[in-house]
Amino acid sequence: MSNHSNLFSVVPQSDYLRMPWKNGLGETLEIAVSRENDEVLYRVSQAAVVEDGAFSDFSGLHRTLVLLKGNGMILSHKNAQKEYQHNLEQELSVAHFAGGDSTYATLSNGAIEDLNIMVREGKAGSDVQAIFSPAFFDVSRDSHTLFTGFYANSDCVLALDFASELHTVKLQSQSMLLFSHTAKVTLESGSGVAISIYSID
Repeated sequence: MSNHSNLFSVVPQSDYLRMPWKNGLGETLEIAVSRENDEVLYRVSQAAVVEDGAFSDFSGLHRTLVLLKGNGMILSHKNAQKEYQHNLEQELSVAHFAGGDSTYATLSNGAIEDLNIMVREGKAGSDVQAIFSPAFFDVSRDSHTLFTGFYANSDCVLALDFASELHTVKLQSQSMLLFSHTAKVTLESGSGVAISIYSID
């Protein structure tokens, strides 16, 4: 990880923690995690889905899944009240669903890679936004902020305006830019995912 004036830091993919899946069918690259009383409060991770199959049960967590690479997949969900689907066809397509819902993934044509953001229901929320250059977005931090970051889905160049300082960052694909302060951001090239996680009182 590299730090810059305590305003932001860059985490390369090589620093992500490799974690085996609960169902034993693959592994996750854990980017960030916070636990409270031995329970996950939030987790941000990257994974590959290489075959059709059921997702692990993460009851009590709300999930946001972003398609990063590949030809897409269909997520079929089922709970006591309803059945529903998400058809992720394009790069940075987003699905929101409850971690406790029965979820089955059907690959469209070969393996995919995805980004997962999980937050504890009733304790944390998330705002996840796909960003394609050229684009502007704000990063806000306050007493409720738990995590703010930008995941690079390709090589990116970003201009960061922290009011007191200006920085230009070249971000390698599959790395994470972490913000420690509020900023105005210009994505000059590339694409990625802006993530904000916050506590719920």
